[in-house]
Amino acid sequence: MKMQSELARGVKWVAGAKLVSQVVTWGVTIYVMRLLAPSDYGLLAMCTVVLGLLGMFAEVGLGPALIQRKEISEQDLRQAMGVLWLVNLGLCVLANVLAPLVAAFYSEPRLQALLHVLSLQFVLLPLATVPDVRLQRRLEYKQRSLVELSAALVGSQVTLFMALFGAGVWSLVAGMLATLAWRIGALNWCAPGQPRPEWSLKGMGKLLGFGGSLTATRLLWYSFTQADVAIVGRVLGDHALGWYSVSMHLASLPVQRMAGILNQVLFPILSRNQHDLPAIRSGVLMMLGYIGLLSFPLLWGMASVAPELVVVVLGKGWEGAILPLQVLCLVMPFRTLTQMLPTVTDALGQPGINFRNVLLSCLVMLPAFYLGTRWGIQGVAYAWLLAYPVVLFFNMRRMLAAIGISARAVASRAGPAVLCAALMFGAVTLVRAPLAAQPRAWALLVEVLTGMLAYAAVSLLFNRAMVAELRGMLRRQAPA
Repeated sequence: MKMQSELARGVKWVAGAKLVSQVVTWGVTIYVMRLLAPSDYGLLAMCTVVLGLLGMFAEVGLGPALIQRKEISEQDLRQAMGVLWLVNLGLCVLANVLAPLVAAFYSEPRLQALLHVLSLQFVLLPLATVPDVRLQRRLEYKQRSLVELSAALVGSQVTLFMALFGAGVWSLVAGMLATLAWRIGALNWCAPGQPRPEWSLKGMGKLLGFGGSLTATRLLWYSFTQADVAIVGRVLGDHALGWYSVSMHLASLPVQRMAGILNQVLFPILSRNQHDLPAIRSGVLMMLGYIGLLSFPLLWGMASVAPELVVVVLGKGWEGAILPLQVLCLVMPFRTLTQMLPTVTDALGQPGINFRNVLLSCLVMLPAFYLGTRWGIQGVAYAWLLAYPVVLFFNMRRMLAAIGISARAVASRAGPAVLCAALMFGAVTLVRAPLAAQPRAWALLVEVLTGMLAYAAVSLLFNRAMVAELRGMLRRQAPA
């Protein structure tokens, strides 16, 4: 019960901060999308493919390794800082060397200057690792959540300010760097005391071994998650990539947010309780139920209203994003369910399981994405719908077996939410036809209200136990 109480407290703080930041920043994000062109987002997506790949090596897995370790000394922190500075300065140099090659690969000269500026993030990143590790080891969810919230607000305001003055893609770049700089400053204010770098690797074998395994897995994971962006940008160009990247961003945002919330909370708690397997299994099943309760209606609801949502919110220049958004939103709830499980197996000291899972994902999905480009970005979206369920089946079976949870238990826990979301989707589809002649904004409002009411009604009929359980947990945590 102690672990579940810590988990609930952590989720409350992290989710609360994420909710507030999304309420504020999403309005800014939508407005900025209307100010910028799809090609601006395509350019940034091309940059982030390269920088994200290099970023897989930035932490060298030392952050999670220090969190997972039962005891750490000041010497461990100093040696970790030495490694981090060497690696990140090297990555900064490498990013600048690669800039002209990347610009030539995409036949887009503007990428060179963008990559030069964005490479500055590697000079800043080492300053965030140690204070972040300290906060996570102490389970300081409140302070860490407020840091993330304030950084998101600062970054969104910088982006908006520059977009209003016609900065184009540079407004997105400035927002990214401002978010990182503020986050680093706030983390060091909450957990002061940067250790002096130590350049010796003596005694770091276990830390580097654990971190290296995680880094290899993250590298493959990044290849899997960014392969579609790289392939679309190379084969179909920046305009199509702009449509696709925004569709993927909208469809995967709930996945990223939920995964971010759970991973921030779960890893340090599970690392601390890694020998209490019954409690871990109980906590995992509990969270899978809550994930299903939230992710399926949210994403299938977005799929059901996508034609009106894209035109009303983003504008008529974004119609090319409608079908990819619909298809991706149908797939992403299932991906959301799997996002938590690698954190569990890593915390149990089995990072090799996730490595094998991601390797399978790359082997199946990369050819599927390339084949899908024959039918444009719609074909790439359908590659997710047709090929990803195969990957999901084998990966889920492997992770659940390692944790000791049956597929039947997961289906029993999350299945009612899937049924309720499907019924909600059907209800929205039924009201769309009579609204065809109405203004898009009015139709969107009616469809959203219909979906909300339908999901609430069917949840009370078919998923009442889960709703009552979630309400009870929130009430118990309210005074904390």
